Amino acid sequence: MAKLEPDPPNAVAQSAIASPPTEVSPQDSPAVNPSAPADSKSATIAPADQIASATMNLPGIPLGMLPSSTLISYRLTGQEKGIQYTASGSLSWQHNEGRYDMGLTVKAFLLGSRQWRSQGQIAPTGLLPIRFSDSWRSERASHFDHAGQRIVFSSNAPTAVLQAGAQDQISLYAQLAAAMAADGARFVPGTRLQIQIATIRDALPWLLTLDKVETITVNGVDLSATKWVCQPRNRFDAQVEFWVAREHQWLPVRIRITQVNGNFIDLNLIGQTPLPPLAPGNTPG
Repeated sequence: MAKLEPDPPNAVAQSAIASPPTEVSPQDSPAVNPSAPADSKSATIAPADQIASATMNLPGIPLGMLPSSTLISYRLTGQEKGIQYTASGSLSWQHNEGRYDMGLTVKAFLLGSRQWRSQGQIAPTGLLPIRFSDSWRSERASHFDHAGQRIVFSSNAPTAVLQAGAQDQISLYAQLAAAMAADGARFVPGTRLQIQIATIRDALPWLLTLDKVETITVNGVDLSATKWVCQPRNRFDAQVEFWVAREHQWLPVRIRITQVNGNFIDLNLIGQTPLPPLAPGNTPG
């Protein structure tokens, strides 16, 4: 998370914008906070052999299993150096027969919004991201060159080899939702998925573990939700957890990211409304 500025209220709000709720990134000065929530596993390290022994790669999806176009609204709560704050967020998902457009937006009072956006094609195997961007103050992007089998970063980071089934930090949610809708029985506690996930600066294998199925309260309603955990890739990584439920098309009803020092942000669904299909002429920018 971003370092606090002298004015705590403004700086804490800025933290909600500056900290991507789906990105795991190294910290400058990691320190374990003994007051972190008891269920936090943020110091856990995922050994290389765990990734190598993943149960399976993220499977392809049958056509027609993608979630219908929708907008999910979230209430964001967080903690930054012991200071509690709130903000808002939303996840928009639109698609037509051949293309999709997905965005995760976080808004903080007086500081505007930050958006992570994924645009791409829909193939028989699922989503094929073409462009993934991060917009706040300026825009940075990752470009998927499927013909050249590479991922190019606008940050001038080294080009990555594009692996089969690769996703970005946002498209992952829709691809996984469709896979669970198609064959939910194969996803049981202990399932581990190895997936190449592109951020705006790298494209590395992530290990997703299906932790458990539990009852959580979402917008005042008790739901049976499947909890996925994105294992930290090193001791500086944050831990990302998200919960999905059939009643919400297997899209995230809750997303929580916990830093190694105990800071966290937690997005909880407060509403969901349908959106029209993506306009036919929409193409990634």
